[in-house]
Amino acid sequence: MNEQDLMIQEKIKKREKTDIMLAYILIVILLGCILFIVYLKFIRKDNSSNENDISEYTVNYIKLEDIVNDINNNLSSKYSGINGTFGENNISVKYGDILFNIPVINNELEFNIDMDNKELSKDIYREIIASVCTYYSNDRTGCVNASKSVSNNTNGIRFVNDTIYINITSGVTPIETVNKITYEEETIIDIDNTDYELNINDIFINNIKVDMLDTKITISGDISATGKVTVKLYDNDSELLVSEELDSENNFSISFDYDDKLNVESIKKYSISIE
Repeated sequence: MNEQDLMIQEKIKKREKTDIMLAYILIVILLGCILFIVYLKFIRKDNSSNENDISEYTVNYIKLEDIVNDINNNLSSKYSGINGTFGENNISVKYGDILFNIPVINNELEFNIDMDNKELSKDIYREIIASVCTYYSNDRTGCVNASKSVSNNTNGIRFVNDTIYINITSGVTPIETVNKITYEEETIIDIDNTDYELNINDIFINNIKVDMLDTKITISGDISATGKVTVKLYDNDSELLVSEELDSENNFSISFDYDDKLNVESIKKYSISIE
C-alpha cells in the first residue's frame, strides 16, 4: 500500500469518527427534545390542572380580622376604648370591664346578648352583620340599614333566646332606605324597640334611645321644637310604673333610678309624648 492510499484511509477513519460523534450529539439532542415535550404535555399539564382545581374549590369568605377592624373603626366614636381582637375561630370584643367572646360554630358567629348591656350588645352584633354584608355586597349604607331590621325571617340570621347566630359565608340583603314607623300619638312600645319616630302636634321625635344601666334607665332622643317631653314606664301588662316630664329643646334625656318597684325585670314597655 503506497503513501497515497494510507492518507485516504486516514481521512476515511477521521470522517467516520466525526460522523459517529455527530450521531451521538444528534441522539442526545433528540432525547432532550423528547423529554422536554413529555414534560410540557404531561407533567406540567398535571401540575397546572392541580393548581386550577385547588383555586376552583377555594372559597373566599370574610376574614375575622376584617370584622374586628370594622368593629374597632366604626364603634370607637360611640364607645371610646372599645377593642376587638380575633383568634383562629373566635372574636373577642372588650369595652371597659365588659367582654364578649364570639366563637365561630359551623360558619356562624355565636353572639350572646348581654341583657345588662343591651344597647352595646345590639351595636356590636349590628356592626358584625353590616361588616359581613358589606364584604359581599360592597354597599355599606344599605348594609347598615339592613342590620337594623334583622329578625328570625332574615336569611343568614338566627335568634335563639338571647343569642344571635350570624352566617359569615354570605351577607344579608342591603336596604337602601329604612322605612321607620311613625306614630302620631302617644304609643306604648316594647322597651327594646327604638326603630320608630313620633310626630305629635307637628313636633318630630327621632333618634330614640333606651339605655338600661346597672342603677337606672335613661330614655333620650331628638326633638324638632321646644316642648314638654313626658316619658312613662310600664310593666308587662302595660300598667304604669312611673312617669317623668321635662322641658326640652332640640333633645331630651330622662332618667329613672331603680328601686324595689322599678327595676330591670319590671320595666317592659315605655311611651313618649310631647306638648
